[in-house]
Amino acid sequence: MGFFLRTPSLKALALAGTLLAGTALAGCSGAGSNPQKTADDMTHAVYANDMAAFTSHFDEKTKATVTRSDLGALSDKMHQLGDLQNIAQHEAKPDEGRYTYDVNFSHGSMLVELRVDPTGNVGAYRVVPQSAPATKAPGSPPAR
Repeated sequence: MGFFLRTPSLKALALAGTLLAGTALAGCSGAGSNPQKTADDMTHAVYANDMAAFTSHFDEKTKATVTRSDLGALSDKMHQLGDLQNIAQHEAKPDEGRYTYDVNFSHGSMLVELRVDPTGNVGAYRVVPQSAPATKAPGSPPAR
């Protein structure tokens, strides 16, 4: 995964996000020239626990990899962060077909990574949890 998760909640979120990452490159309703709208639509579908809306962006093979329990678990983790506030582009690498979005909730945030193939179809949707900033205990020495 590339990062260390300290809490079971973050581990569950990473697992759910990884399980939702599609492995096929072709999708039924591609991202076209607007990956931001696709990321927005897909993220709202996850938040609403709307399996049909979320999986409509993938082909039949990829749809089969997404389970209702995975989607429900990720939706629950999003709801734990509060109301969905906004989704804003964090990074774009159009030559690589990779886009990252900051998803802000009333009590936290996460990153959504979207991979789009050369024809504009969604290849993957991955959630990366954002860990809370470390807090320093009163009276502890400064960090080195």
